[in-house]
Amino acid sequence: MPFISSVVIHCRDPYLMAPFWSLVTGLPPVEGDRVALAERSLADGESVLLRHPGAGPDVWIAQARELLPVGRIHLDVVADAAERAAIVAAGATLVREQEDLSVYTDPEGNEFCLLHERH
Repeated sequence: MPFISSVVIHCRDPYLMAPFWSLVTGLPPVEGDRVALAERSLADGESVLLRHPGAGPDVWIAQARELLPVGRIHLDVVADAAERAAIVAAGATLVREQEDLSVYTDPEGNEFCLLHERH
């Protein structure tokens, strides 16, 4: 049966987007990428890998020179009220509310859903 191995999020600024998506997904950057983010030493075009050992999928934050305005990714994330508040504080913007989920955009305009309970 197929399964999701990783999700790639194309972005302009991995120094902004990697910490944001690390918070949203609960996946920390791997050690080398954590250091590169802290030192702001990513090579041109270098991606950041967010990974929790033993739990997938991985999330790659990939630098891109040209990006479409929206639609570069879409994730559905389960989050309680406190977690949703932290995500908004980190830069998410509410787009619309639905019965069992809320649609947000990340700091660069990509839409994602925060589910109120696991589906």
